Amino acid sequence: MTTRPDAAIPPARPWSPGPLRPPSRRRSAVLGGVSVAALTLVVLLALSSPPPEAPVPSRGALGASAPALRPPLRPEFTAAEASRAHRTSRSGSPNPGAQSRSALPTGCRARTARVFRFGRRGHGRVVALSFDDGPAPDTPAFLGVLEHAHVPATFFQIGRQVPGHGSLLKRILRDGDAIGDHTLTHPSLVALPPGQVRHQLVATRDLIHQASGYWPCVMRPPYGAINSKVVQIAASDSLATILWSVDPRDWSRPGTRAIEQRVLGAVRPGAIVIMHDGGGPRGQTLAALPHIISKLRRRGYRFRTVPGLLGFKTVGGAKQSARPR
Repeated sequence: MTTRPDAAIPPARPWSPGPLRPPSRRRSAVLGGVSVAALTLVVLLALSSPPPEAPVPSRGALGASAPALRPPLRPEFTAAEASRAHRTSRSGSPNPGAQSRSALPTGCRARTARVFRFGRRGHGRVVALSFDDGPAPDTPAFLGVLEHAHVPATFFQIGRQVPGHGSLLKRILRDGDAIGDHTLTHPSLVALPPGQVRHQLVATRDLIHQASGYWPCVMRPPYGAINSKVVQIAASDSLATILWSVDPRDWSRPGTRAIEQRVLGAVRPGAIVIMHDGGGPRGQTLAALPHIISKLRRRGYRFRTVPGLLGFKTVGGAKQSARPR
């Protein structure tokens, strides 16, 4: 059949999807499962992503009295790190007191039923330096000399002077020095009734422990005044009575040179040297101390605390709070 060129071509009919048929029950179940899985995935992604950080207001906007804001802890912080960060934020550095305190001795144990004037024989050239009548204004300077020379010593403390000097007593212990009991008010113990003798010793021992955590095991009677009653009372409270074998009488302020010469002229192996860091101006003793140390070292002497010289056992560790026996 032949078509004329000018014949009109009818327009194409637009496509129509036709009537929609409802989906089958099986198809609906599949689509519903996919939708639930997709929704679950979206929720999990939202929970796992970190929330947007809120802007931190400036300290000026909070006011001068507002506490400093700490950054949030990292999720990987351990409990120990979190605790350390908390201490740092409060003090500006990790808490040194907790570490140093754990290393401090808590006391010593002594053979107490006797009087000691010098150390044990047969241990070579060993000497113990001791200082009475502190804590005092000059005590930190004495500690500075001993620290510089790496020399341990023993400080016999007057109880009524201890309150308010806890950090000084802890410094003494951190240096490896020992602390002794020198009574509460520095009386002559032989002139007191037994109850007052015990009070002078026990009150001082307790004040030292309250300030430093340390139970002393040695006591020095003021003026060296003792009798059997004093020694027995001290022994009943686990305190050994300590006198001395070398006394330069520095309390009388005879001059730096005299103090030095008196110590060096009297020292023998096992000597216990008494000097004073309190009870008055002690500049002469302080000036003599470096020379005494250096010249004794040249003679081959080593230095010990009084408890160490006598072989008394040091008790250490912050967890032990019971008084050593």
